[in-house]
Amino acid sequence: MSVERIREVILAEARGEADSIESEARRRHDERLEAARKQIEQEFQRRFEQAERRARQDSERRVLHRRSEHNLALLQQRNTILDDLFRQAGEQLRDLPDEQYRELIGAWMEEIPPDAAGQVFCHRRDEGRLRPLLDGLNGSRGADARLDLQPGDGPETGGVIFRAEKFEIDLSVDTRLASLREELAPEIARRVFGKQTGV
Repeated sequence: MSVERIREVILAEARGEADSIESEARRRHDERLEAARKQIEQEFQRRFEQAERRARQDSERRVLHRRSEHNLALLQQRNTILDDLFRQAGEQLRDLPDEQYRELIGAWMEEIPPDAAGQVFCHRRDEGRLRPLLDGLNGSRGADARLDLQPGDGPETGGVIFRAEKFEIDLSVDTRLASLREELAPEIARRVFGKQTGV
């Protein structure tokens, strides 16, 4: 084999080896590039999902906060309406004609034990209306169970407070309405406002 032919064979082998090395280097480079691209895409996706989750949570928190504020305002408004309804009811009870007012307070005073003596506190405005009631009650009570009417500063909204030596019974319009409101508020709210309780 001639020198020229040997040189061609060596050069051909060297080119083949160089092509193979270059091809392997390109393959490794492409693999590293693809791995880096995938890693970047995964990191981007992870960060995007984190940002999306944070934004969704923040949005949900804001919506819940706004909803809570709205529901609180709605509840306050409903309570204001209920307060107004019971205030009007108290005024109507206070302004009843004398005979009806005496009947109402007389029915409440049935809670006073028949053998208990004590003072019956009323607002001075109601003294004339309640004096006949107490006179009638005292007519059917024993001498040691007398009721002594004490007109003065309260209860302002009407009714009476009975005070014996060892106990007291609040028979005021305010207390009766407060008790009634607690008992009836859910039913009144349902009738007035329907089933809607918020957003």
